Amino acid sequence: MSAERRSSPRINVTLTAHCRIGNRFIRDAVADLSEGGLYLKTREPAREGTPVRVALALPAEESPHYCTLVGNVARVDRDGRGILKGLGVSFSEAEMAQLDRAALKGFLSAC
Repeated sequence: MSAERRSSPRINVTLTAHCRIGNRFIRDAVADLSEGGLYLKTREPAREGTPVRVALALPAEESPHYCTLVGNVARVDRDGRGILKGLGVSFSEAEMAQLDRAALKGFLSAC
């Protein structure tokens, strides 16, 4: 069993993400989210290190906050038969806009 490498806690969510993984565009579910990354439930094949852009509508009291989160595939998750279950995405704060980082932090702090 590998040691936990996350620096921020994950929050279970039920959100739909519009993603660009490499040069492909998909829409799939986000299972959990943190300031450092997310888990995308997808069968879209990708290798570790593949660039990812994720557009999300984060629920808020007054209206949704739309943000684009940028990072790379950090983990490819397969079941016991080798079938793809999802992708772990690690965010690159240097590539994300300050407003998007603030929207993410605000959403997570309200959860």
